[in-house]
Amino acid sequence: MRSYRKAETKICHSLLVVLLLASARGAKAYDFPLTESAIRDAYFLGTRQTSLGTKFLAEYTHEIPKLTLDSYRSFASLETPFTQVAIFSSKKLNYSAQDAVKDFLGKSLDFRVHLEICYMLDAPPDGLQVRIIQKKKDLVPDSSERALFFPALDKYGGPPPSIGETIDFVFSPDKIDSSTLSILIDTPDGQQAQLDLDLRTLR
Repeated sequence: MRSYRKAETKICHSLLVVLLLASARGAKAYDFPLTESAIRDAYFLGTRQTSLGTKFLAEYTHEIPKLTLDSYRSFASLETPFTQVAIFSSKKLNYSAQDAVKDFLGKSLDFRVHLEICYMLDAPPDGLQVRIIQKKKDLVPDSSERALFFPALDKYGGPPPSIGETIDFVFSPDKIDSSTLSILIDTPDGQQAQLDLDLRTLR
């Protein structure tokens, strides 16, 4: 149950990322290092109280094809340094754009990839093989964290079985550029999936 609550918290956090960025238009490619102008853009986006929606949902969170179980779908979401400034700013009171520049200019913020993979009943821990590739090279994360994923309810009335895994990868932002990021997944029961994300459309 602890793993489920942890997974649920991460899902909510990932959705918050995309909702905060929903009103951005004409965004440039992946930003790093963040300039003073980019930090100000993120601050004003995060503190804006109107025009928030789900426009960026399709850009920062993507369903992973093929990997499904009943009504459960697998997805990947990204959290960039730009989104982190926006989220931080949205939660602060009496916080100005100048404060954001002071707090974040010259600071290294992680690039994060969150995966929620649903693919089989009684999925084993650490059963997934995942590769993240850019420019035909495997990217090695600075850290990763895994947990079994449990659905909210078991339709059969018993304790819910695991149906997959959540995985969080953390990368140094200078390992990432604005080219296509590919996520390749192999499951222990022989399924395979690939998701290609164009970072030219994200900040």
